[in-house]
Amino acid sequence: MRTAAWSDSVSVLDRMSAVLEAFGVGEGLGVTELARRANLPKSTVSRIAADLVAEGYLDRVDGRLYLGIRLFELGQSVEHPRRLRQAAIPTLSRLRDATGHHVHLAIADGDDALVIATSLGRSTPLAAAHVGQRLPRSTTALGAALETLRERGTEQDVVTTYEADHGDHVCVASPVFERGTVVAALSVSGGIDELDPVQTIPLVRHTAAALSRRIAAA
Repeated sequence: MRTAAWSDSVSVLDRMSAVLEAFGVGEGLGVTELARRANLPKSTVSRIAADLVAEGYLDRVDGRLYLGIRLFELGQSVEHPRRLRQAAIPTLSRLRDATGHHVHLAIADGDDALVIATSLGRSTPLAAAHVGQRLPRSTTALGAALETLRERGTEQDVVTTYEADHGDHVCVASPVFERGTVVAALSVSGGIDELDPVQTIPLVRHTAAALSRRIAAA
């Protein structure tokens, strides 16, 4: 009986996760579309959605479902990313003002660079990432800034540039440290015809170092 109950519990969690992960940023979905994306029966999704709405994890507005405020509250309670975000937001805004381009802060999460803060500039929207977006660490400047320092295990002045496969934007990134260990990466990205890496690299390097000092003093 215990084994069956545990299996049922995991199955319920899997289904709930599939429902929540089906949403895009700021996106409202009907039950039919939500069931299609989650690859679950509509009746199952309808029951799960009703429970999630009751607990505040989903909101229902005019027949459409949205991610709820309870998820945001839980996300804000995650201590390390929350502390990094709080320290970084003023710094990101200043770098955005200085460059005019999109600025991102990401942490390592498995094989991904997970974006935890952004400050959007005037560059092409295609160059912008959103909070919560996962970017491959193996093929992005943010990922390279995290991975290079992780492999070397030492605080070195590393700045990398990455041009997207489709060739429409470029990104410059630098690692952020806490007590000599890389904890995040800071990047500026913009259209390939808009962002000059030669001019941008010193600004990114300086800002990442300033953020590292701010984190250490917090």
